[in-house]
Amino acid sequence: MPRSALSHQYSKRLQRLLLLVNEIKTNPRQTPEALWASLGVSRAMHYKDRQDLTALGFTFHYDRRQRGHVITQDRFLPVLNLSVSEVLALIMAVRQLSSSGDYTLTYDAIAALRKVLSNMPGEVRAFLQTSLDDIVLQEGFGCDATILQDLWRACQERQRVRMVYDRGTGPYAWVIEPYQLFFKRRALYLDACVVNERQVHMFRVNRIQRVSFLGVRVATPLVPYNFRERHRHSFSVFVGAQPQRVRIRFRSAVRQYITETRWHASQQIEDLPDGHFLFQVEVSEPREVGWWVLQWGANTEVLEPESLRQEMAETARALVGVYEK
Repeated sequence: MPRSALSHQYSKRLQRLLLLVNEIKTNPRQTPEALWASLGVSRAMHYKDRQDLTALGFTFHYDRRQRGHVITQDRFLPVLNLSVSEVLALIMAVRQLSSSGDYTLTYDAIAALRKVLSNMPGEVRAFLQTSLDDIVLQEGFGCDATILQDLWRACQERQRVRMVYDRGTGPYAWVIEPYQLFFKRRALYLDACVVNERQVHMFRVNRIQRVSFLGVRVATPLVPYNFRERHRHSFSVFVGAQPQRVRIRFRSAVRQYITETRWHASQQIEDLPDGHFLFQVEVSEPREVGWWVLQWGANTEVLEPESLRQEMAETARALVGVYEK
């Protein structure tokens, strides 16, 4: 097998293993059959991937009494002999990952970095831990490290907390069940169920001013929650119940910039006889696609939905008014 093909095969295998670990951590309360369907793998492939993870020291099983998957081992590996400059480089690399990456992988990277730092010599440990908190969390996302750690603990232990949140009009207090911390588009968010509403909302972590534990552990979530399904149709940040189709005509001048990147899992591209092409996605919030389209200027035309087409036309007229002044 050619080296490039072999490399691609290993890359796909690694992606599958990462997706499986992520799914077990974020959506443990699903049947094995639902897990296979969610990941798009067969039963045989699932058990092969599970064996590979077992060999690496990550083991799990489905507990029918708890109605969910339980992690039984996540092996600790010896910390490498890293220099201070290498650790600083890792901190900056994680910040870059958190700036461009999504979902939960970045948070796992931060947790791994904390473990690396905990094994550093005492005279540099405090400085490097402060660097991680300041450069990645505070400077990068405006998040308080203590609040973030409390939220992570509440997610892991399934504890209800009282949260004081700045809604832009002043602080407001909610009792919530935190479900998942994740990064999206250079920001850190929390999916949580507001207890009195029995609805899952997405909160920006840097707007959370205070978190206090109520001493209540939750055996069963108030509402069904599946991270992958909830965010499946998100184009950027916003989620919604019913996805909508968005169709855009692009001029050939920007073909390479659009087609060389996978912008959304649902995207479809269709060539047109005049050299232009159609771009189609199914997303929760069409306006996010519209905001993305604006960067391509007059090389694009929104065809549907009609509401987004009208919004883009109004934006174009407003821009003409600005520049004609």
